[in-house]
Amino acid sequence: MCKLCQFIGGISLVIIVLTTMLDVIARYVFKLTGGELGFTVKGSVEIVSYFMLFALLAAFAAFVERSQIIVDVFTQKMSQAVKGYMMGVFMIGFFIIGLVFTWGLYESAIDAIEFGKVTQDLRISMMPIYAISAFLSLLLAIRSLIESINIFKTGEFFDAEETGA
Repeated sequence: MCKLCQFIGGISLVIIVLTTMLDVIARYVFKLTGGELGFTVKGSVEIVSYFMLFALLAAFAAFVERSQIIVDVFTQKMSQAVKGYMMGVFMIGFFIIGLVFTWGLYESAIDAIEFGKVTQDLRISMMPIYAISAFLSLLLAIRSLIESINIFKTGEFFDAEETGA
């Protein structure tokens, strides 16, 4: 699951960079030619914003076990067992958030089909965008649940204080 999310996030970032580069180059060529060549990337803002959504959701799902920021001031005197328990509770919170996101995005996908919702510039259906986002949110929920079970079972968790990250 982690590798799949990393792959989706990586592809999303590549698409964002390529779209942005192509748009900037097209605008520059337009400027250089005084408007003779009017090629633009239609919907570039939408493409970048939706793929940024995918990249963020995928990254969150891929690295959920590293996503909790532990502040030294509050945790430096706590035992590893207490920190582990707190991290397990946070992971359950991420599980719940992932489920809420999944449910809301699933309902939005159904609404997009029922009411024909489309993107503003590209005029493509919002259903696949909501569906992919719901899938990535579900992966976040599943990974969070697995991590919380693992933390409560073993007491081991990713600790940035110990790794120096």
